[in-house]
Order: sequence, then structure tokens, then C-alpha cells
Amino acid sequence: MMGFLGNMMGGQMGEAMKQAKIQQDRLKKVEIFGESKDHLVKVHINGLQEVINITIDDVLLQPSKAKDVKKGIIEAFKNAQEKLQKELVKGMDMEQMKKMLGM
Repeated sequence: MMGFLGNMMGGQMGEAMKQAKIQQDRLKKVEIFGESKDHLVKVHINGLQEVINITIDDVLLQPSKAKDVKKGIIEAFKNAQEKLQKELVKGMDMEQMKKMLGM
């Protein structure tokens, strides 16, 4: 009996892993751009929140502006994360999520 349950759970686990991989692949294709409040720093991320690119305006590329660059990167990344969250909620398939969670 334990073998049967083990096989059944293994099949469900395999399906959950397959669905997770599909979801991960889908998220990797989502691309979002965020920017700092002063629009001098831009961050390009994917749905997995991996940074694809950072653009820094030449105005900030001097040693005396290092603090501004760091602040801009943080602001731009947060902005991109907020946009990403909105984008993901918009495209969320609740039925698929329930299946993945075994509901």
C-alpha cells in the first residue's frame, strides 16, 4: 500500500514540478522597465526579478554622484518590482494556481 501511495504522490509531485517549470519559463519571458524618480536610472528586469540591464544617465557618472547612482538604482528596481507585481496579478490564472497548489 505504501508503494501505491508513494507512486501516487510521486506522480503529483512530478506534475507540480512540471507546472512550476512552465510557470518559471513564463515568468522569465515577462519583461518590465522601472525608473528612478528623477528618470536618470532605468532598470530592466524579468518576471523572476533578474536584472537584465541597468541604464544610468551620463549626468550621474561622476565620482561625486555615487550616492545618487545607488539611490537611483534602488528606486528604479523598486519601481520595476511594483510594475511586475501588477503585471503578474493581471495575468494570473487562478484555476492553474489552484491546480498547482493541489486545491
